[in-house]
Amino acid sequence: MIIGITGTLAAGKGTIVDYLTKKGFKHYSMSGYITKEIIKRGLPVNRDSMVAIGNDLRENNSSSFIAEELYSEAKEKNENAIIESLRTVGEIEGLRGKDNFYLFAIDANPEIRYYRAMERKSSKDMVDFETFLDNEKREMENTNPNKQNIKRCMDLADFHLINNGTVEELYAQIESIINEIGFNEKKVSSGRQNYISWDEYFMGVALLSAERSKDPSTQVGACIVDEDKRIVGTGYNGAPRGFDDGDFSWDRKGDFLNTKYAYVCHAELNAILNSTKESLKGCTLYVALFPCNECAKAIIQSGIKKVVYLSDKYKDTDSHKASLKMFEMAGVELKQLETKTDAIKLNFDRRKW
Repeated sequence: MIIGITGTLAAGKGTIVDYLTKKGFKHYSMSGYITKEIIKRGLPVNRDSMVAIGNDLRENNSSSFIAEELYSEAKEKNENAIIESLRTVGEIEGLRGKDNFYLFAIDANPEIRYYRAMERKSSKDMVDFETFLDNEKREMENTNPNKQNIKRCMDLADFHLINNGTVEELYAQIESIINEIGFNEKKVSSGRQNYISWDEYFMGVALLSAERSKDPSTQVGACIVDEDKRIVGTGYNGAPRGFDDGDFSWDRKGDFLNTKYAYVCHAELNAILNSTKESLKGCTLYVALFPCNECAKAIIQSGIKKVVYLSDKYKDTDSHKASLKMFEMAGVELKQLETKTDAIKLNFDRRKW
């Protein structure tokens, strides 16, 4: 069960989260996701930055980008979860048709909410009452699905809670709703917990593929996955079929015809050409290095809609800038992978099995 929470400023969204986390729900915060991005960009953490960066992430990816990122993470872990602070119609529409998703909306009188905001002493809430109301008004309605429209989000909710009373009264409302939708507290699983995520798995396949490369300086692998999490293509940087590795130089410098660049196929292109699917529309490509501009063209033309990468160490080059421009124009989603582990050892010693 995955519960989304929307509502007015300081209405009690955090109180719902606190109650449900004690029931075993994992908390995923829209504002937390945006706050990390604000800090990464070196901006002040305040209400203006929250709105601006949230809008920027949605406009440069999709209207439901952040919400679906959090939903996918929760779904992958097969756990009851809460996604807090849904504020745009695009987010609601992106989650509405997903399995076992419910939307809660919470509201309270403005004076009560302002008092609660002052009590929690968050830097983004320390304003006078008039500014508090102005901030909320700015987020209440908007015809752009990428921007805050709390009023419409609340209208779309499956369940509505009014929080003008005590905490106990709010808890009673929550309990009644989760009982109605059939919540059962999960028993703690006795299964292995330190398994890798899907993203780590597919990136691991890409890294293992790279070990086939004969390039003495750079080994890159790629892995293509369809929407059902099936691997449909792999590749690594190497010469075209029929070439002997000794037929050309692996040098990086010198006359073009005497360097590897005239002859080598990159991992992404090889993965696309080696694909077992007739169409790669909607697939995801995993690769260690951010794709060059030539591979970006092939990725876009093949219909791949998401690229997950580890490193963008060439981000200052024209090739990288061209790739980024093309991906943005074509609507290809980009994700730099953050992993829970730095390395995984493969053990081929049969005596240890």
